[in-house]
Parts: sequence; structure tokens; C-alpha cells
Amino acid sequence: MLRRDNSKVISFKGSCIRCLAVVMCVSVIFGMTVSVTGCNVINNITNGLNVTTNQLSETDIARLMVNAILNEKEVADSFAKIPQSQLDGLSYSVFYEYCSILRKCSAKHGTADSFRILNDSDKAQYFESIDACEDENYQSVNQYGDLDVVELCYSSDKNPLASPVRFVIAKNADKYVMAAKYIYDSLSAYSYINHYFDMINEGNIDGLETLIKSRYDSDIYMNSVIYAKANYIAEYYRLKVKTSSDDFSLKVLSPTRVVYEIPEVLSADSKSIFSKTVELHLQKDGTYFIDDEVPVIISELRFIANGDNRLRMGSTYTRDEIYQLVGVPIITAYERGCVILTYSGMTLRLETFDGAVNSWTSGRLSSVVIRNDEVFSIGQDLYIGMNVSELLLIYPMFDESEYTSAFKNGDGEFVLSFQFDDYGNVTRIRLGEIIN
Repeated sequence: MLRRDNSKVISFKGSCIRCLAVVMCVSVIFGMTVSVTGCNVINNITNGLNVTTNQLSETDIARLMVNAILNEKEVADSFAKIPQSQLDGLSYSVFYEYCSILRKCSAKHGTADSFRILNDSDKAQYFESIDACEDENYQSVNQYGDLDVVELCYSSDKNPLASPVRFVIAKNADKYVMAAKYIYDSLSAYSYINHYFDMINEGNIDGLETLIKSRYDSDIYMNSVIYAKANYIAEYYRLKVKTSSDDFSLKVLSPTRVVYEIPEVLSADSKSIFSKTVELHLQKDGTYFIDDEVPVIISELRFIANGDNRLRMGSTYTRDEIYQLVGVPIITAYERGCVILTYSGMTLRLETFDGAVNSWTSGRLSSVVIRNDEVFSIGQDLYIGMNVSELLLIYPMFDESEYTSAFKNGDGEFVLSFQFDDYGNVTRIRLGEIIN
């Protein structure tokens, strides 16, 4: 492992000399890196560490942390070897939990055999990636002072695409210390987002409602709307997320941002599988915001007149059928390949097939626009004049998609969208085909 930057690369030697004497292993040294073959040098990497009442070097602290991450049995010993003055108030229980989380992340790569302290350029890039979301409401990791970043290295990485395993060490005046506040706050953020997943797994809608409530402060978000959102999220995970939360992949762990990847999620039509991320952000007011994109999934909608199903999107109708089902339009207009029928409060658009310029005998229904009329509706529940809160009780996540969503019915894909007045009442509903 040849380093061409100023990162420090440390191999785990421990009692390797003793091991070499017994099994005649060969070590090859490249720069600052020692590659050891045939020796089990992971178990006791702190052997020979000269722990005294004096302060530890940064490398010593890194070694102790790595030892605790790689071997659960070594956590207590590693913690005990860190002088009280360099723990910075960090408790054993928090140290243990933090190492346990990193150990699980490390297992995805295999067995670490060295670590490196990131150079200034890599360190800056790492912290910039944590602050990557450009939102003025989010706190920056820079508030945690002067930190160095340690990364575990794997000569035989079984999953090189997995996120690197990293932790930080703080610089405090003339010595290096455990980054206690950084670790405490990281665990707080980690616990919060995992509590969110727990509420979903348990189907605890009341608990989930409490967690998401802080992000909805507008008057349109009545308690019933927030409850409907919580219920929708839980139902979405139950139907579409095929991976247990234990198998969610932790991509970023920091005090200000935690990112999980969910590897197996069914598409809206359940015909394909994709991955999605869920992020937690620490906001400037001290609260957490969970960014979890849960799509609006709507079933097929039909055009309704006077409470009766009348027209199906994508279906073909003759002129006489349209006149019988909906009535004679006030205005009939023609565009290239289509006819536009305007009624009081509603407009239909049909693709025509006969090629006539100013007449039509049949057409395929491609869009419906309803405006200011109580006679027509989309489905049984979507009508002009309904309030946005009523809409969100039907489609709880519509506000997250700019009040737009789509469905497929075998004859095409159609988008449902809304317009509102200043009081949040629906003034226009459009159901139109997506043209590829």
C-alpha cells in the first residue's frame, strides 16, 4: 500500500515480532505501510503500547479506538488505557456503543489491517461531504472545532463500494483528546433516526406522528393530516420496503447528518426494485429533520359527471358516446391530431384518428381539466373547492411532490395535478397523459 500524499498509514503490528519468530512470516515495508502476511496481528494491536500517566499521541489514541472497533472484547481495555484527561468527559457506555456501530460498518468490508489519518485535503473533502446539503436551516459540522479523521483500511476489501469507516479525534490546545461532544451528538442523531425506523416497524402511528410533527408547522397540517402522513409512511414501508431495518446500510454518521441506504424497495407498480436513502439533519433550532422521500402512489382515476363514472383515461370514444356521456360541448376546437371540447367548467382533449381538419368521429381521451364547477370531479373525492387539508387526508404526501402524481392504467401514464387559490382551495384539477 503506497501512499502518495501526506496521510499517515499505520499497520497493526502489536506482538508481530513474537509471531514472526514462531511462524517465520515475511514483512514487506513500503514507505510508512507495513504489509504482514500470515500473522494474526489484529487481536492485540495495542501490545507494546507504552501507556503511562503522560498523554497519548494521536496515533496511540487512534490505535486504541481501532482496537476497540475491531474486537468487542478489547473495548474495556482500550478505554481504560486512555488517560482521563484525554477522554474529554466521554463515558464508557457511550464509547462502547460508538465502537459497536463502527464495528458493524467495518464488518461489511471484511477485516481491517491498518488505518490512516486523513491528510488536510481528504479531511476537508470529508467534512464538506457531510455538509453537502445546501440548506440554511441545517447546522454545519464545523462547529465541532479542530478535528482529525481516522479511516480504517482493508488490503482485501470484500465490499470496496461500501462507505469508508471513519472516526474523529479532537485537537484540544496542545494535546489530542477523544471528540466527546462529537461522539455524544452523533449517537443522539443516530438514536433519533433509528427510533423513526422502530416506530415504522412496530406500526406505532402515534409515535411516528410525534416524530414527524415538527416538520409541519403550516395551518394546513391539522393533527388528522399529520396522523394520515404517519399512517401512510408506515403502510408504504410495510408494502414496498423489502429489507429489514437491521440490514439498512449506514452511509454517514455525524452529529449533524446521518444517512441510511435502504437497498431493496419496490417501485410503485411493484415491477422493479431500487434503493433509496433516508437522511437526518440537525437544524439550527436544535431539532432534527428526517428527509425520507415517500412517493405518492395513486390508483387509476376516472372522470366523474354528476357522481357517475363516465370516462376512462386513454380509452377511445366516438363523438356520439361523448355527447351521450358528458353532453354537447359549448365550444369545439381543433388542433393537429386532436379535438378540444369545452364545457361549462371542464375541458376534454381527445386524440383523433380520422385525419379530418375540422371534424371528428372518434378519439382517444388524453386529458381532462376541471375548473370552477361542481358537476364534474376526478374520482369520487377530488373536486373543485375542496381544501388542501381535505386533499392531504386522501393523498397525505401530495404536498411533498408539489401536488402532482401519476398512475398507469394499461392505456398510458397520466399525471394528476392541482391549482389552489390564496386560501388553499382547489381551483383547477388536471388529469393529463405523459408524453414520452
